[in-house]
Amino acid sequence: MNIVVVGAHQDDMEVNCSGTLLKYRQKGDVNITIVVISNGDKGFQHKPSVPYEEATRIRNAEATRVADALGGRYICLGQPDEYMQDTPEARNQVVDILREAKADVVFTLPPQDYNADHMVASEITFQAVMLAPVTTIFTDHEPLKMTPVMYYMDSAVATGFEPSHYVDITDVWEQKCDLLRMHVSQMDNAKFFGDLDLVELSQIVGAYRGMQSRVKYAECFRPAPWPRARAGNVLP
Repeated sequence: MNIVVVGAHQDDMEVNCSGTLLKYRQKGDVNITIVVISNGDKGFQHKPSVPYEEATRIRNAEATRVADALGGRYICLGQPDEYMQDTPEARNQVVDILREAKADVVFTLPPQDYNADHMVASEITFQAVMLAPVTTIFTDHEPLKMTPVMYYMDSAVATGFEPSHYVDITDVWEQKCDLLRMHVSQMDNAKFFGDLDLVELSQIVGAYRGMQSRVKYAECFRPAPWPRARAGNVLP
């Protein structure tokens, strides 16, 4: 199975989806591509003296380390953090990645969230998934034979998101925490910005979603509409 996760920032996947990716890896025969649309250069609120270029280098290095730990690959599209735009170029960039990866399943951020970059990433992905099989959209790789299945991930603090599917991540919870801690800069930045580091935040949300689905820790999702939905359940 070929899985592509599209986020706005370098830690979005780890917070909302990394447990599910670990579950896929347990099953084997999976290829993982992690796409981040922004360069992450505004993500050092706890150290505003860090130049943008250095912030970008650090965050991309952290995200690459996580992707390596998952046995996957990391791609950054380099839009300016907090000023992302849904453009034809951005859509075609994601279309081409989906085609090159031969994506079967795509995860992205929900259409309504606390941050405009999250919503822009969601919209770009929503369109790109539909366009990936369209033969009159031309990129470097051939169109897909079928529209990938697409799921929305949870919102940042589980606010305003109504899930329909849950994945029990209890047995990979500690591994998820290890992945989160690889974002050393964002552990500190999250604490500065919202009083909780990435592990503390994920523990609260994971336990809340676990309570809803009668397990200890869970991640949750909602399928995107036609033609991105498919009968059955491809979640692990």
